[in-house]
Amino acid sequence: MAQPVIRFSHVTKGYGGQVVLRDLSLDIQPGEFLTIIGRSGCGKTTALKLVNGLIAPDSGQVLVKGQDVAAADPVALRRGIGYAIQSVGLFPHMTVEKNIGYVPSISGMAGWSGQALHQKAAALLERVGLSPELAQRYPRALSGGQRQRVGIARALAAGPDILLMDEPFGAVDEITRAQLQDEILRIHKESGITILFVTHDIGEALKLGTRTLVMEGGEALQCAAPSQILECPASAFVEQLVCRSREFQLRA
Repeated sequence: MAQPVIRFSHVTKGYGGQVVLRDLSLDIQPGEFLTIIGRSGCGKTTALKLVNGLIAPDSGQVLVKGQDVAAADPVALRRGIGYAIQSVGLFPHMTVEKNIGYVPSISGMAGWSGQALHQKAAALLERVGLSPELAQRYPRALSGGQRQRVGIARALAAGPDILLMDEPFGAVDEITRAQLQDEILRIHKESGITILFVTHDIGEALKLGTRTLVMEGGEALQCAAPSQILECPASAFVEQLVCRSREFQLRA
């Protein structure tokens, strides 16, 4: 088996004396789509923030491509990691095009100005299912679903190997959400990027993931293919979580 692209090794993290992630050990292979499901406060978002060095573990190690995140140059580390969140966080005073090119430009990457920026932004808009004609609009002129797609385009702009997504589709309507799910599945299939995707929706987790990690109280209860979680839940909590999804159509 290939070296894991991300490894959590006995990772514990707490805030104000309260442990939110407890002795997490997990390997994530290149090209996986790992969905992470659990109740609020179970450690889902904390796990993501540990990967790109936004926070540090209290004990244990997080390794990305074999390197301890604690010893990595944070700028170099984050160049290879895209980050998309529910609130999107587009800069309202910047056009869509400039929002997309923001991370590469502040990272000092060549080829992100002038005509090259126009071409790359247009290609990324098409990649997430949007018209390049939106490039010169401002975020306020876009729908919620369009803004979310632009956020994904921005996360992909620097050509990352890893994409972290923290409940990115939680603020849009059901129809738009289904469209965005299909788009991210297509992008994953075409690019082979490694994705960690936090959600509170078990249906979404099972639809998207090649594996699904179920968390509760800061602990990993089960990490397996969606079909295995449905057929052989590892605990009463996992059984309760997935019982309403027995008939859910799994990812092809």
